[in-house]
Amino acid sequence: MEILEIRTLRGPNYWSGYWKKLIIMRLDIGEYEDLPSDKLDGFYGRMNEVMPSLLTHGCSYGEEGGFLRRVQEGTWAGHIIEHFALELQTLAGMDTGYGRTRETGERGIYNVVFSYHEEEVGRYAARASVRLFLGLAEGKPTDEIKAEVADDIQRMREIREEVRFGPSTGSLVEEAESRGIPYIRLNDQSLVQLGYGVHQKRIQATTTANTNMIAVDIAGNKHATKTLLGDMGVPVPKGYRIRHEEELEETLERVGFPVVIKPLDGNHGKGATVGVKSIEEARVAWEKAKEYSRWVIVEKQLVGADFRALVVNNRLIAVAKRVPAHVVGDGKQTIQELIDETNSDPRRGYGHENVLTEIDIDSQTMRCIRNAGYELESVLPKGEVLYLKTTANISTGGTAIDVTDEVHPENVFLFERIARIIGLDVAGVDIIAENVSEPLHESGGGIIEVNAAPGFRMHLAPSEGIGRNVAEHVIDMLFPPGAESRIPIFSITGTNGKTTTTRLIAHILKGTGRTVGFTTTDGTYIQNQQIVRGDNTGPVSAQLVLKDPTVDVAVLETARGGIIRSGLGFDHCDIGVVLNVAADHLGMKDVNTLEDLARVKSVVPRAVSKAGFAVLNAEDPLVYKMKELVDGKVVCFSMDENNPTIKRRAERGRVSCVYENGYVTILKGKWKVRVEKATNIPLTYGGRAEFMVQNVLAATLACFVHGVSIEDIRVGLTTFNAGTAQTPGRLNFTEVGHVTVLMDYAHNPSGFQGLTKFISRLPNKYRTVVMNVPGDRRDEDIREMGEIAGNNFDRIVIRAGNYLRGREAVDIAALIQEGIARSEGEPQVRVIPESRDAIHHAIKNGRKGELVVTLADVVPDDIAYVQEIRDKMLEEQEAAG
Repeated sequence: MEILEIRTLRGPNYWSGYWKKLIIMRLDIGEYEDLPSDKLDGFYGRMNEVMPSLLTHGCSYGEEGGFLRRVQEGTWAGHIIEHFALELQTLAGMDTGYGRTRETGERGIYNVVFSYHEEEVGRYAARASVRLFLGLAEGKPTDEIKAEVADDIQRMREIREEVRFGPSTGSLVEEAESRGIPYIRLNDQSLVQLGYGVHQKRIQATTTANTNMIAVDIAGNKHATKTLLGDMGVPVPKGYRIRHEEELEETLERVGFPVVIKPLDGNHGKGATVGVKSIEEARVAWEKAKEYSRWVIVEKQLVGADFRALVVNNRLIAVAKRVPAHVVGDGKQTIQELIDETNSDPRRGYGHENVLTEIDIDSQTMRCIRNAGYELESVLPKGEVLYLKTTANISTGGTAIDVTDEVHPENVFLFERIARIIGLDVAGVDIIAENVSEPLHESGGGIIEVNAAPGFRMHLAPSEGIGRNVAEHVIDMLFPPGAESRIPIFSITGTNGKTTTTRLIAHILKGTGRTVGFTTTDGTYIQNQQIVRGDNTGPVSAQLVLKDPTVDVAVLETARGGIIRSGLGFDHCDIGVVLNVAADHLGMKDVNTLEDLARVKSVVPRAVSKAGFAVLNAEDPLVYKMKELVDGKVVCFSMDENNPTIKRRAERGRVSCVYENGYVTILKGKWKVRVEKATNIPLTYGGRAEFMVQNVLAATLACFVHGVSIEDIRVGLTTFNAGTAQTPGRLNFTEVGHVTVLMDYAHNPSGFQGLTKFISRLPNKYRTVVMNVPGDRRDEDIREMGEIAGNNFDRIVIRAGNYLRGREAVDIAALIQEGIARSEGEPQVRVIPESRDAIHHAIKNGRKGELVVTLADVVPDDIAYVQEIRDKMLEEQEAAG
């Protein structure tokens, strides 16, 4: 058994209309193709012993025990491994329930698909489930397997804690999602973008785009905070800032015990020690504080409980009473046993997985125990409370009690005033007081710290009292009612015409004053500035545009490769355009038929929002069928106004775009709105380039339903030229010497056929093509490209190209020649591997008025070669004449 590949889908995909986060494991089950589970001796019993919780899996029977029944009846390894991967994640605290296992076209090879919460955990679960299956199938002792499973579950928990959002960031992201606000994680920590493009707001944990950095500096300097608050009449404890240990004893005399010793610029309780009552304890606390700061604060410890007040946007949102991790003696159990019993509370878990965190026995815990005169083996007297940490942080095992409803109005005013004094939009105010139901000036309480980026966990899920949705107040602040969080997204897919249509839509929108970000096969652009060069038609490039803070509309070419590899780079789009489905890239990644390819392309219209539009080609049955998957509205385009689908839709009052009597026309029901004559649209070459007319129809309709005016569309269509500046590699004509060179990106039989149909309408008597075919096409597709060339050109120059993709150049050339041989023409054929040499040969040997076509695989290179040859010829002419 061998894992051939593990892919991660992170957005809308072709496996599921609902589950966006999926692991795809391509698995060769080897000999187990002939050994279903009912043929594996003892497998069922060992599986039940190791993973009894699989009883809950209903599988295709839809009832408890359904999966077990399938195993008894006999099912294949891939299916079993799918369920193992889901259950291992559930046991690690990440319950997720979607799985599919499908055969591929190759015997014994399956795609095992299952959902995940955290990507790295999902990938680990894939590998662990294969190990588990093999252990059970090979008869490994169950005790060993159980131990391995326990180790895997613990490791998955650890990975989750390493990679997932913390409770605070997670709550903000969850609240944003509930409002339809999209998010993009910007690093592997807690830096997150909420919203797209120009409407984005960034957060890092609970630091927001509104957070004042001067305020953060003040809050990070405990001495500056206390001085500022004290000067403003806020009750604060007496204390001093010192740098050298020699100052410690004198400072303690001035302050008086008990004291708190903490680093000047620490946070989350790091390096802080409370309840220091002797010079010996003070020296230990000093060393601990110095690990985090050069300066140390020594201040009088206030008497009372520890409270945290959360203020958001100058409003008090929640207050929690914090209690350090502790145990209460029963006169029977040892301290170790009491800690174990406390950790067995189902509310406690590893890291942030539950409401409470397990108490970890570290050096601080041992100091607390020994300072109280005990060891771990000591029996704690009945009723005695032993604190195991010096601070009350939830992350170290502390507990929180919500007391928001008990806060005295004067304290509400005080806490909100403190946040304003420091200047924080999200502030955690730490209070020591007997209670918060009396004004602090009466109870003798005081403010000990003000924290920037305070944690939310204690408020979201307190161990006692009401949980408070504090995240909603932060999102309210960042996105007030009526504020935009999204930018319009146009997603364009299909086999041919994607890049031209994308560029044309972007051009029309730019003409309306929008700042457009768009992605194509030759790069990513913000307005007309190329930001990244290369094939940028996948989710990474899409997110680059959506992350740009200047972009207010995104136009994204969306190719099959990115959809298969990772899914879409956005949750949904406003306009989804599907141009056509034709044979291209078949035989790759289990996409073997046109129907398979259509299923991949259908991800785009399926991602159209309910308020959006799917723009579909009415003449392509595979494309038009996608209307059944669309939640939004469907509009169609066609080269024929009498197309039956168009006529039916017109009778129902639907909007369409057609080519009629030489015009690009919008149909609104039965009414016609003529946009522009094709002869006035440079891209169509007077209407002769039918495939370009189709692209124009799709772009026109997409812009029209988005609300662009007819006049703006008309201006865009008539000012968009098929030159190397606006549409590189798409019907680019240039005169070189006595020949005309046409550069185009036709790279599959359908696209090449459309190009030759256009060429047949040109006046050129002689025609030459410089061609190659990418190596990842099927043999039959390569032969068909050769046959089309043989039927339409007098001379054919075959070059190696840049995308061999696992093949030898001579093998591709041989297949092209096989196709030429079965054509009806008798062209001259020459093989010249280097692209520059091949193009130079074709132009140099061209006859007067000849058309030389180059099928570009790297468009900028072909453009550069042609310009280089042209410039050199001009220089030679000038020198000669």
